[in-house]
This record gives sequence, C-alpha cells and structure tokens, in this order.
Amino acid sequence: FGGASLLALTAMQSVPTVEPGEPMLRASRGSRALRIAPMLALLVGAGLFFSRPAEPPPSDIKLAIGKPFVQGIISLFDMKVDNILLQKPESQWSHFAVGMLAFDLLIDIHMELLFFGAQATLASAEIDLLFRGERFGTLSTRPCPLGGGGKIKTQMAGQLVVDQLDVFQKIARAVVHEDEFTVELFSVVTVELRGTDNGCILRKDMCKTIGSARIPGVTFAKSVVLKGAQGFSVEMGALKLTDLPATEPAGKALISVDARVTNPSTFVLKDLDVFSIDIYTDDSWPKTERPAAESLGVKFAEVNTEADFELGRGQSDWFQVQGFLSVPEREYDLVKTADVLNHFLTSRPTPLIASIVGSSQPFFAAAATGTALRAFLPGMTDKFGGCTNIVVRAYIDLDIPVAVASLLNPLSGTTLHQYLYVALSNPFDATLYVCGLEAEVMFNGAHVGQVSLPQLTLEQAIVLPPSERGFLTPNAYPIELHATELPSLLQLLHDIAPQPAGKGVAYVDLNARIHARVGGAEPILVYKQVNVSAQLKQFSGLP
Repeated sequence: FGGASLLALTAMQSVPTVEPGEPMLRASRGSRALRIAPMLALLVGAGLFFSRPAEPPPSDIKLAIGKPFVQGIISLFDMKVDNILLQKPESQWSHFAVGMLAFDLLIDIHMELLFFGAQATLASAEIDLLFRGERFGTLSTRPCPLGGGGKIKTQMAGQLVVDQLDVFQKIARAVVHEDEFTVELFSVVTVELRGTDNGCILRKDMCKTIGSARIPGVTFAKSVVLKGAQGFSVEMGALKLTDLPATEPAGKALISVDARVTNPSTFVLKDLDVFSIDIYTDDSWPKTERPAAESLGVKFAEVNTEADFELGRGQSDWFQVQGFLSVPEREYDLVKTADVLNHFLTSRPTPLIASIVGSSQPFFAAAATGTALRAFLPGMTDKFGGCTNIVVRAYIDLDIPVAVASLLNPLSGTTLHQYLYVALSNPFDATLYVCGLEAEVMFNGAHVGQVSLPQLTLEQAIVLPPSERGFLTPNAYPIELHATELPSLLQLLHDIAPQPAGKGVAYVDLNARIHARVGGAEPILVYKQVNVSAQLKQFSGLP
C-alpha cells in the first residue's frame, strides 16, 4: 500500500499546470509520453489501492484521484478548431451601452484525449481569450461534452464579450489578412463525470461514485491555431450606373457592382447586416508593397451591402453593393476618377481598394472599420458589338476634287477647314451629357486632322439618353485636315470617295478628350475612340 500511495503521490505532483499569462508550448511526442507516464502509473497505483479488502469511503477515493487524474487528461490533449460560427445574440445592447461588445459563438472542435473511464463534460465556464499575449475578452461557455476520451468531435457554444477593443481590432485584422494566427484560452473549470451507464471501466461501486462527481479547480489552458481570410480575394463584376430622379442635369446616379469573395478562414460570419464601403483608387499601383489601408487614392464611390449580409466559408455567391459616385470637385480627383472610367470604357481592369466605413451591427463595426481590401473592377462588357466608343461615326461636308487640288497646290497651304456632323453613343446606363470634345484624328497610324467641339454649358450640352446608340448631333462642328502626312491624308480622301472611285467609307481613330457629366460627376474621359467610320455627308443619305 505504501508503494502504491507513493506512486499516486508522485503522479499527482507531476501534473502540469499553467498559470494565466504563461506561454503555452506545444508538446513534442517525447515530452507527451513523459507526461502520460505518471498518469498511467497513477492508474496502476489506484488499481492496487482498490484491490485491498479494507477500502476507504468512495468520497475519499474521489478526492484522492479525481482532480489530478482529470487535470492530467485536460492538460495533455490538443484542441483543434474546425469552424467558428458567429451570430448576433438575442440582445447585445446592454453590453454596447457600457462600451463592450457581445456576440454568440458556436465552435466545432475535435480532440484526442486519454480515456476517462467515464463520460465527461466540461461545465459552463468563463474563459479568458488572449491574442499575442494581450487579453481581449471572455468566452462564457455552456456545458461542452467531452465523451469518454479518445478521438472525439464536439461543439463549444457560448457568448463572446469583448472588453478590450484595441486588442480585438488587432485580432480582427489578423482574421482578415493573415494566413493563420494563434489564440490562447485560459480558465479554471469544473469537469463533470458520469459513469454507471456509460461504459465505466472501474469497479461498480466506483462507477456509482464517479457518476455524480464534479471535479472543480481544473486548469484549462490551450493554444488554438485559426485560419485567416488572406484578404478575402474580392472579385468584382461590371460597374452599372442608373439614373435617379434629380433636380439638376445628370444628377446623382445609382452605382451598383456585383461582387463575391473567397473566405478560407475558420470563421462563418452571420448577421453582418449592412456594411458601408468607400471605394478608392489604388495609389500604389502597380507596385503593391504598401498595405491597402496605406494606399488609398481618390474616393470616387460610396456603396452599401444588402441587408442581412453574411459570409460563409469558401467562395460566396454573388452579392450586390449599391451607392453613388462621390467625387470631390478638385481637378486631381476628377482626373483620377476619369482614369477609372477610361479603364472601364476600354475594357481594362482597374485596381481599386474597398475601405470599410462601418456596419449596422456594432460587433462587426468595431471589428472591420478601417479594413481595406484590394480588388479589380473589370472593363465594360461588350454591349454594342465590341464598341465602347462615344464617337461612332463622322459625316464630313467635303468636295473631294476641290480638297485634293487644294492640298496639291503649294500656294494654298497644308490645312483644310471643313465641317462635320457626329453620331454619338452612350455606353452607360445613365444619362450622359457631352459638354465638349477635342480629338486628334489618326489614319493608318498617322496624324491627319483635328476635331474640336466648343465647350458647352449644361443647358447647351449634347444629351445622350441611357444606352443611346448613334445619336446624330443637330449642328455641324469644325474639323481641320492637316497635310503634314500628305500621303496618308490623300489615302483617307480616296477611301471616303463614293464608289467606284473610292470605298465610300474610311475608318479612323480619335485620341479624344471628352468633357462629360454623368451620375453627378464631371470627368474628362480621355481614351481612344477606335474604328470611327468617316464618310461624306452628301452621299450618306442625311438631309
């Protein structure tokens, strides 16, 4: 008996404990074996003790072996977190009123424990949560079944109360941006054991005692590795503009963009509610060494997610964000906004940054405000047979023989002053006001002329309804044809001459600057109008 008692005492003294704030190191296989050995010795000693005829009362036995036995098992097992579901509680405003946040958690975990010899439950507990050594809140858990040991999957449910917002925001950034990170859990808990009808491996009278055992004061200290979202991999759909009732020409238009994200993290984010997002140009592009939050360029749109927004794991379904163009009336901001629209109109992706302004859900507002995510806005999809031009056709009022003779006459100069009518299209789904146009005319890569529409007020502007195709200007505008590249200009005049002398039509490119107003903004659209058809007005059928 003395040897068994000494063995039990040795085992009890060998049980590791962890105090709050101590580093929690993952045991190697060798060290784990050393830690398991005292527990096995304890079981042997307990078996020798129970084999003696003179047995102590069951309550004494429970006190003698219960806590160190359970403490050893709790200390040794590794806890793996598979999934964390966050959803709003029935009420959180009492916490919010005193500067704290509350949210419900349901945690799917798996673990491998030594066999208890009974069915075990981790009683309700207050677990301190720490991130990189700093405490950020408390997880108030409900009872968590641990089974009888071995490999198990179970769930831990409870409410997270955040009382250290600065640390909470640090872990929120880790959730969004990092591949993985570690959270420490610490508490002193009670373990409940039930045995009689659940496969207890001890003697019958001991199973009866264990069936009602509560083992208090057990140290629960774990480090769990969680997966981050790695920036969520935001994918955007095409930009859409839609007119809204307004008291001014081309007033605010509704901007909408479809988006979806990929969430590789451990977290399922329910009840995100409405997120407010500002969309910026990426000031560091094409070099993206700087974090997105430090690369905010010009804000050009303010949008919101739909109500009841949520994000599961993996790739989400497409969802829509809606809002308005919001561009400061400064030349630099207008130029940067025009760059976005120029990329869009020329079917090129545009690097953008979505910066979260807030959420109607206080928990997520505190976690996500200030978070910045990179994304690319794709170019305009083909809606008009591959053409996103605003200028699509030109009708020149010109006498070809007279023009050619003038160009070949060394005394008449190298410039022809003529007039043309222009057919315009609107690639947007919102009303477009054209307030001016300057364009260099290029034919076969050579400069052959210059077109200039005068600057027009909003009352004088050319108004293009949404998705208008081929609106003919009622007035003629001046065009200059330059003979600096005489062979190219003569070829252009030959091509636009009617058949059989010519082709009846030629195709030119315009390096254009279009002064526009759309959706309440006034960008200068600088992009090449490709394959603009040019023909003679008198042979076009126009009056």
